[in-house]
Amino acid sequence: MAIKIASFVLRIAGLLALILGVLFWTGNAAQLVPLHMLLGFLVVLALWVVGIGQALVRGGSLAIAVLAVIVGLLLPIIGLMQNSWLLNSSHWVIQVVHLLVALLAIGTGEMGVARYRRASAGVSAS
Repeated sequence: MAIKIASFVLRIAGLLALILGVLFWTGNAAQLVPLHMLLGFLVVLALWVVGIGQALVRGGSLAIAVLAVIVGLLLPIIGLMQNSWLLNSSHWVIQVVHLLVALLAIGTGEMGVARYRRASAGVSAS
């Protein structure tokens, strides 16, 4: 049940955070940054739940579990620190890095959920 809830949270919070991120990039909705941060933290928590599930289920992937932990650590660090990195015309670089790490977090979570479902159903996860 925890994986099912984490999957739902990961999808919804991830999608909403991405939409808000695009709005910020276009210079809109700056007052919603705290909501974006909350959604990002929910993504990280959901990703970690999926990662723990990968580590604990028979047939789970240790690589996905480790990747979930690492990406879950990187995402908020980059997000919280991005306003102090590359402040000149190169700031877009750190924004792209943050976006790519966010997409990696969502993708890793989705891979973990799919593999968890296959492993818990007894299907070989190759």
